[in-house]
Amino acid sequence: MVISEARLAGRSQVLIWGIVGASVIVLVVSALVSGIVLPGLLMAAGIVAFTWAIVRMTVSIAITEEKIVLRLAPFYSTEMSISDVVAVAGVPETTLADGYGFRIMGKNTRGLLVGGPAVALETKTRRWIVSTAHPEEITSAIRARMTTR
Repeated sequence: MVISEARLAGRSQVLIWGIVGASVIVLVVSALVSGIVLPGLLMAAGIVAFTWAIVRMTVSIAITEEKIVLRLAPFYSTEMSISDVVAVAGVPETTLADGYGFRIMGKNTRGLLVGGPAVALETKTRRWIVSTAHPEEITSAIRARMTTR
């Protein structure tokens, strides 16, 4: 059962589309001036398609009887046994400076980020920082499941 789903904030989407839009315009104009229209348009289409996938990405946390599934759709997914989780807590909000998507955030720390509130899940071998809209509810739900194990 999915207990959390977070998306990239609207302001971040606008910023990303603005930067990509300006870059695509420069690319297409350069391709027109250089006489390589088709390759330029194909590159621009690829950039727009990849950007669309990035701004549509979601981070979700699902929980079953025995596992927690972390997913950064459409790019990444992992799962861990609830019995492997040793701690769960809210963390300070993540920002553009922390990056978006799958992040390597230091020794044994990984992030699935779309900005905003987040929780930290610690296992015996790794720490995960995961974006969520309601960190208090998620920490409570996971702690409740940990105590029943």
